[in-house]
Amino acid sequence: MKANPLPGAAAWRPMLRFILHAAILVHCLPVPAQVLTDPSFENYAVTNGGFVQPATGPWVFGNDAGVVEPPAPNSSTGPLNTWSALFAPVDGQQYVSTYAGADTLRQLVSFGAAGDYRLSVFAAAPSGTLAIPGVGMFALGSGEFTFTLGNTAIGSVHLVPVGNSWGVYTAEFNIPAPGSYQLGIRNTLAASYFINYDAFAIQPVPEPASVALVLLGVLGLSLRGKRRHDASRRKR
Repeated sequence: MKANPLPGAAAWRPMLRFILHAAILVHCLPVPAQVLTDPSFENYAVTNGGFVQPATGPWVFGNDAGVVEPPAPNSSTGPLNTWSALFAPVDGQQYVSTYAGADTLRQLVSFGAAGDYRLSVFAAAPSGTLAIPGVGMFALGSGEFTFTLGNTAIGSVHLVPVGNSWGVYTAEFNIPAPGSYQLGIRNTLAASYFINYDAFAIQPVPEPASVALVLLGVLGLSLRGKRRHDASRRKR
């Protein structure tokens, strides 16, 4: 008994047209409105080698967190003004310095659509020692932090190894409804360490371009199947 032949080209056209149109539509969809303001901290006035803890602007700096412009040594003017800027920036001319546990950095972000998102940042932990006047001398170690959504940690605790240069750290989270949500980081380890942060970013998950590539891959497989079927029929 002869097997039933595969559908001819005319039968494939509606499905192929649907896949192609869907891929184009998804690829052209605008990314939902989720934009970090000043993700690399370039809009704050800082002198070369200096440190500021801004009281205004899109970011809220908690405890010892502030903006630095390298190069600056591990420095302190007392328990509250403590900073380090030993690495070249990832983006722009400056970045954030945090010291030890309880330092926080937050920003209110507007989301135009519910869904899953990914928050990322470059982080690095300088090595060396730090002298805090009236307190003592401290050898710096590795740091730890979590990303935060509101007051809640998202993702796992991230270890930033002492002496390592910039690495990318990420966490995924869900936005239940359009609106404004506070995103940021919080240092979690009670110890002596600096963590520098630069170049925050937010992307939807999955990204629209990735979905389009998957659909285009399905389109390619369908076309190859059709060509093989046509070639098989010609050989008969």
